[in-house]
Amino acid sequence: MAAVLVGCAGDADTGAGEGSLTDGDQVIDQKPSSLAAPGCTVRLAPASLVASVAQAENPAANVADGNLATRWSGRGKGAYVTADLGATQSICGISLGWYNGGVDGRIYDYALSTSTDGRTFSPLVSGKSLPSTSLQPIEFQSVNARYVRLTVNGNTLNDYASVTELQITGSAAPASPFVHPGILVSKEQLDFVKAKIRNGEQPWSKEYQLARGSKPADRSYVAAPVPVVKCSTPGSKQKAIDLGYEQAGCDSIVNDANAAYTQALLWYYSGDAQYAENARGILDAWARTLTAILFDQPRFPDNNSQVYANGHFAAGWAGTNFLRAAEILRYTYSGWTAADTALQENHFRTVYWDLVKDGWTGGQNRTSVMNETALDIAIFTNDLEKYEYVVRQVEHSSKAMIYMPSDGGQPLSPIYQGRPRYTSGAELASIWSNPTRYIAGLEQETCRDLGHTQMGMSSLANMAETLRIQGDPRSAYGDDPEHDENRLRESLELNADYVLQYLDNTRNRVGVEVSPAGWMPARNWPCSSFSKNAGGHSAVMGWEIGYNELHNRRGISMPKTEALIARVRAMSSASTRFGNHIGWETLTHAGAP
Repeated sequence: MAAVLVGCAGDADTGAGEGSLTDGDQVIDQKPSSLAAPGCTVRLAPASLVASVAQAENPAANVADGNLATRWSGRGKGAYVTADLGATQSICGISLGWYNGGVDGRIYDYALSTSTDGRTFSPLVSGKSLPSTSLQPIEFQSVNARYVRLTVNGNTLNDYASVTELQITGSAAPASPFVHPGILVSKEQLDFVKAKIRNGEQPWSKEYQLARGSKPADRSYVAAPVPVVKCSTPGSKQKAIDLGYEQAGCDSIVNDANAAYTQALLWYYSGDAQYAENARGILDAWARTLTAILFDQPRFPDNNSQVYANGHFAAGWAGTNFLRAAEILRYTYSGWTAADTALQENHFRTVYWDLVKDGWTGGQNRTSVMNETALDIAIFTNDLEKYEYVVRQVEHSSKAMIYMPSDGGQPLSPIYQGRPRYTSGAELASIWSNPTRYIAGLEQETCRDLGHTQMGMSSLANMAETLRIQGDPRSAYGDDPEHDENRLRESLELNADYVLQYLDNTRNRVGVEVSPAGWMPARNWPCSSFSKNAGGHSAVMGWEIGYNELHNRRGISMPKTEALIARVRAMSSASTRFGNHIGWETLTHAGAP
């Protein structure tokens, strides 16, 4: 859907007598049309309004401000304005107001159409305006739709669309199917932390100061968007460059997304609108610049593998942080506009959705962060169909990524596009990095390294927290009453023990190599080797959200996870608090209701 909110370069829509107002200009309390269906009494306020073209002084927002003295104007036959109601509604009444309708003899030619997805529009009614400046009710059969588009094919005096009001009514009050803000953090949780910071309580005050002093929180932060993101895996990056395949945006998209989320949080906790504007500016820059994140094409000619195979990671790591930031601003910052919403929704649908909607099976950290981003898109766009599509995947992936003895002799097979993949014992062992044995709580990448393990497990916890806020039990938080187990708890405790042993070896230093060579955790290690640096800083991040749910809310004993969190909180470097899609979890979720 085009989103062009700019001034026209040609003549302004001015004619003889224009600018004079007529009786009945204020329509804030306009009653529904007598042509509307019985019971059609509820004004449906658009969540956003987007015009194909508009004069700067007469923007699209004017058609729903309840005032016949303002207007949207755009030059050119076929100019249109689209109202997004935020969710599919039963639309039973539409009334239109026309600028100078009949005053100077002008009659407008128009068409109304509706859509449920914002892409495919169905004709509703077409006709010509009446010679009146008052609201004009339109007769049609009730229709279920989320989007209403008014297309104007000029008027009898010129080629301008000039509409003073597009009023839409329904038979029931519109209600979002989702809780907002509701991506990872709720309003209740944000307020909880804000009060703790205001009172100088720990650990929130320390974490807040760490966030404020971090690079993503720079008050002069400037985004660096690129039109097309092109990211090869580390192992194939040089090969790609040698063959002439450039790299673009790999760091900037992730860094900018972290900055957007960090500054959105700081806006809410501090009330400083500069943070909100910075976050909004980062989101705007990427939405207006980025057109694609490459993944499947092109392919290397020798082995047919993807040149830009890290495209999925870029979409997942950046997408979920961009969405968290947009969600917070949309529902807490008064400077956020309907045009911002329309721009971001369109961006996430067109650039991210197809890339992340099915997850992946080549590594659970990739699968889970893609699931997380897809879930966030569904919630941000208020799309129940997308939501259900993703949650069905999350239900299974939450189990297939963590082994429990109830699975039998091997883990559950991952699902990709509705079908099992890697079903044989050898295939499964390969994607699990060939453990010497499967034990309760083993995560798909434990034997690869603990950093990638946490990248995946944190996304499982993030999705579970988001689904909890939405009142949906289908997640990694869910217990299995038949086998009296909780996979997330088992995996957090098992892998926390391994990280603690690593930190014992390195004297609490993160991302450094263990000594002596060949060291492996002594307690219950089910793998034939150990990554020398445990997989980097990600190994110590992403523990707070699952712990808060299982220990603080439910009262379940988790001594290893508790001990690890205490060590991490004592660390003073911001580099142990955020990276990729993991960020500031002590600040947002320590003790959160």
